[in-house]
Amino acid sequence: MFPSMRHPYRYVWDFWYYFDPKTALYHLFYLNADEILVPSAKHHHAACVGYAVTSDFLRIEWSGEKEFDILKPPKHHWANTSIWSGDIIKIKNGFLLFYTSRNRELDDGMTQNIGVAYTEDILSNRWQLSLMQIPPGYCYQLKNSLGDLSTHAWRDPFLFQDNGQIYMLLSAKSTKEPIGRNGVVGLLRLKDNNLSKGEWEYLDPILSPCSYSEMEVPQLYKDSQGKYELVFSTWAKNDFAAATRQAGGLQGFTSSNFRKFSGIPHVLLPEKYGLYACRVIPELDGEIVGFDTQEGGIRRSGVKTNFKHVDRDFSKYSFNINELGI
Repeated sequence: MFPSMRHPYRYVWDFWYYFDPKTALYHLFYLNADEILVPSAKHHHAACVGYAVTSDFLRIEWSGEKEFDILKPPKHHWANTSIWSGDIIKIKNGFLLFYTSRNRELDDGMTQNIGVAYTEDILSNRWQLSLMQIPPGYCYQLKNSLGDLSTHAWRDPFLFQDNGQIYMLLSAKSTKEPIGRNGVVGLLRLKDNNLSKGEWEYLDPILSPCSYSEMEVPQLYKDSQGKYELVFSTWAKNDFAAATRQAGGLQGFTSSNFRKFSGIPHVLLPEKYGLYACRVIPELDGEIVGFDTQEGGIRRSGVKTNFKHVDRDFSKYSFNINELGI
């Protein structure tokens, strides 16, 4: 078994990354909080984003003790609670970090929203938060519902392109499915491919199996046959799919059309292996890497999927943060 790479000062869970082919380094962005908060699950409400680098997910160079909060909730901003999982993309004039957060003054303080931060240099650790908000809407649940088995979901953005059009996946909940079985993978399409304006068109879910309370950290890849592979994480307690026998963990659906997934899910790495919010790393033959649910930290699984990236090249697009302010 591979060792868990633990932070020397903090509890670490969900992560995402940008791989730089020139340096062969992975730039990691990860959720972290004080370990003392974990037993009571309060770490979720104190999460900020840290930065680290690794060449192999076996040795991680963590940021310094006072630098683990490169992106933390600002007091006078809509994202004023905690920062949750996101995505990082490279553009022509820098990098964009899409993240999840909440406004403590909105509803019960658990309504989730997607925001965007910008930096010119990924090594600077200086991110500017725009005022952009991508709120839930259309056929997606707007806030917590009475009797639900898990909290409101509008989080974990994942960006990609298809035929020159920018899309975003999200973990969401449908208003059309029964409470407790309404976890879906939502889909947005960027109007005019203008990242600065950030006007998104809300589309139907690409996956709505009526079998999960929530489907977290969705990602899209291609398999060895060229078909699309949609993966997501779910806790066993939220997994009601007949084919999985409440295995939870990292699961996937396969389709020749990324706009619509259906059929029977397959379990890529069940929850019992102790990893969650997993990422598939195409640069490592599609190996599954996740956070260690027992100890915190990031750990390789040794399980290789051979999945490849979909189109994630955003280098021709620019971002003007002055259009929205900070």
